[in-house]
Amino acid sequence: MGLFLMAFTEDLDTFFSDFQDSVVFNSVTYKGILDEPDEMIADGVILTTDYQLTAKTSDLGSAAFDSTLTVNSVNYKVRSVKKIDDGKLCILSLTKV
Repeated sequence: MGLFLMAFTEDLDTFFSDFQDSVVFNSVTYKGILDEPDEMIADGVILTTDYQLTAKTSDLGSAAFDSTLTVNSVNYKVRSVKKIDDGKLCILSLTKV
């Protein structure tokens, strides 16, 4: 009995259809997922919010440091872009402007 491998084809548009925020970058609208987790810094003295946007790398993976984008009508600046898992998705670290 041989080993059979099937290619798994994912549809990222389906993923973003249920969980999405409107993202405008370079006058084009994309879909993404904005997370706003709070984080304690400075030995637990300061509570800050770390804005992270998950998006398709093909849409927003080319965003450069200090680029401006809008998520749900709120402006943010890009701090960094990091591909995750197989590279089809990326996480943009953002700062609220």
